[in-house]
Amino acid sequence: MQKKIIIVVIALALLAGAFYTVTNTRLFKDSPNVIIILTDDMDNSLTPYMPKTNQLIGEQGAAFSNYFVTTPLCCPSRASMLRGQYAHNTDILENSPGFARFYKLNEEENTLNVWLHDAGYRTALYGKYLNNYPVNAGRNYIPPGWTDWAAFIANNDDGDFYYNYTMNENGTLVEYGDAPEDYSTDVILDKSLTFIDDSVKADSPFFLFVSVYAPHGPATAAPRHLALDHASTYPQKPSFLEADLSDKPQLIQSLSNTGDEFDAGDANNSFAIRAVSLQAVDELVETLVQTLEQNGQLDNTYIFFVSDNGFHLGEHQLPSGKGTAYEEDIRVPLMVRGPGITPGTQISQVAANIDLAPTIAEIAGISTPDFVDGRSFVPCLMGEEVPWRDGLLIEFGYIDEEAINEALKDPETDNLLMDVAGGAFRGIRGVDYVYVEYANGEAEVYDLAADPYQLENLAGRLSPETLATLHTKLEALKYCEGSDCRNLEEDLEVDIR
Repeated sequence: MQKKIIIVVIALALLAGAFYTVTNTRLFKDSPNVIIILTDDMDNSLTPYMPKTNQLIGEQGAAFSNYFVTTPLCCPSRASMLRGQYAHNTDILENSPGFARFYKLNEEENTLNVWLHDAGYRTALYGKYLNNYPVNAGRNYIPPGWTDWAAFIANNDDGDFYYNYTMNENGTLVEYGDAPEDYSTDVILDKSLTFIDDSVKADSPFFLFVSVYAPHGPATAAPRHLALDHASTYPQKPSFLEADLSDKPQLIQSLSNTGDEFDAGDANNSFAIRAVSLQAVDELVETLVQTLEQNGQLDNTYIFFVSDNGFHLGEHQLPSGKGTAYEEDIRVPLMVRGPGITPGTQISQVAANIDLAPTIAEIAGISTPDFVDGRSFVPCLMGEEVPWRDGLLIEFGYIDEEAINEALKDPETDNLLMDVAGGAFRGIRGVDYVYVEYANGEAEVYDLAADPYQLENLAGRLSPETLATLHTKLEALKYCEGSDCRNLEEDLEVDIR
């Protein structure tokens, strides 16, 4: 009898240990909820104009000072977020063909939302999905892995998604007009609140992807904000309307010669309306947080506030736009709050959009496929010291002729470099330097520690040995896959001084 009791005790102890091992892979006892709030074309200069977001997410969680998009353009960045891959591995390097190629390659079958859905999460996306959705898939098409779906249908004209848009709502096309209640940010908020309530009633963990259109041009404000002060002044850096471009590649110089003078007034006007368009998003953040608190879910929810790419307004004489390798376009806001994150945490490690999927997967306690290039920054959120990357690959545009011809079948002039022969680039954004090679053979190198505004291109002044080292590292990185990417990122330190 005594032997049987001992055996039972040992069995119970082993069972308890096994249970601890399994549950200890999660950051929270219950499967935590996850919300991504994604803005469109928001650069860091706009962050101070979102006080509620700063207070409720940034101050109550972690703010990243070195968060980057590896491809500074809408569709490639979003594809990288969903797959955890660099753009050369998703093969979405421009906005066109965009969704059509993502769909053709069956990449939607293995994305963050699919992983979470398979793990028992209710999942929803509201707002903008991928550029050119749902071309070639049918207008009623819903990607796999979404419990609830309401996404903008691509316009056949040059219209925007603030008013007069169509949404695919779980397979039904719904037209929205120009009434105040049709303002898309508010429509997205209403759908999000219903989804949260339904998920709580279902006693299910949820993943909510809130993808607003602001501050993308024409940066239309909600009716209630039209009377706000539009006199905000764009914070000019030393690179604003840079006088001497002689050190810049001819590609960049040609972009500054548009025939239309872009001056401080243009920058101020654009910046002001962009800031006002974000006020409805700031209110959305506040309402979501309040709803989570009322539902008893705030302490079990991670909220990510992030942008798909940055935006320049006159830096290096470039008119308004995106898609360059400059800091204004690749460095964007990221704030995260949730269980275990100490309020007021400041994170300086280099993180990127390819890290979102593996980070959220770890939060949910699920594994990621081997194809994932990014790494989880959960240790950074928790204040842990772990080995980290020395830099990232930045890339833009199709380089081979076949891919270029495919993209030009459905051209989209969303970025000026798309229209310039040889404008595609690959580069390294190191901790304190950036090295860029353009398809036409030109290059840029900046010592960001000494020259944070990228005024002095060092490409013509570095030793052949240093340039060779940079080129070799880039050649390896721009073809990397999976764990090889992570290993290569930890060997990008180069002294260019």
